[in-house]
Amino acid sequence: MHSAKFSLIFTFILAQCSSNLDFSNKYALPNGYQLDQVNKILLPGTLDEISGIAWIGKDEIWAIEDESSIIYSVDPTSGKILKKQKFAKNKDIEDLLIFQDSAYALQSNGNLYQVNAPLTENFSTQVHEFPLDQKRDFEAIVTLDTEPSLLLFCKVCKWDKNPAQASVYRFDLVQKKFDIEAYMILKRSEIQAAFPLMDLSEIKVQPAAAAIHPITREIYLLSSTDRWLLVMNQQGEFLDFHHLPLSLFKQPEGITFAPDGTLYISNEARDGRANLLIFAYQP
Repeated sequence: MHSAKFSLIFTFILAQCSSNLDFSNKYALPNGYQLDQVNKILLPGTLDEISGIAWIGKDEIWAIEDESSIIYSVDPTSGKILKKQKFAKNKDIEDLLIFQDSAYALQSNGNLYQVNAPLTENFSTQVHEFPLDQKRDFEAIVTLDTEPSLLLFCKVCKWDKNPAQASVYRFDLVQKKFDIEAYMILKRSEIQAAFPLMDLSEIKVQPAAAAIHPITREIYLLSSTDRWLLVMNQQGEFLDFHHLPLSLFKQPEGITFAPDGTLYISNEARDGRANLLIFAYQP
């Protein structure tokens, strides 16, 4: 009760103070969302390192943090942890999604932890090992509509050589195996070409989280390094790009949507409190 009341008060205060936040023309969200129409939910200290979120069912968010292999069920209206389950030894887990009856947790080295019947007494875990040995850091994962596959986005992988590009790898959900070759490569030069009126010549292509919009079916790709949000279709065409203000997005590491299009972005604590930012969808 107190958490819900605090959340409502915080939303009111944030709305009153939004005019003082830096929402200049440089900053925006994709069509249907407004930066100055946001609800901010503070999360408990257990989730200070929150690194991935996924919407579940009608009114639940599952979250992971990058210091332990635990799935948390979180009330999206209060931030309260409803239940939790450890699915493996402590690993650096960076993102989470749900496909059919399994949760897929992405380790930073590209390994996928398939958790069957998650958050039940009968859960089991399978590990699918990423096939390449070079130094790598994966932080974002999505499913495809066109085929039973997952896409894993490099944040910093040795073979990409520099922040001007990020490789994307495919995991076949039927055969349970990775492709050896990259599925696609996100290149700064191609992003710049798609948005010629913007100066994107110095952005770092280092995705930290990804999610599929439930209505448009577009991929929303989030970066915490440079604080940007890139929208692309599932064929890899770049549709929209937005810089995000530090005043709201201190370290955005997770993104998901409710079925009605409501956008949720999680921030790690970064010398404060971890939080969920909630933006209603108003197309």
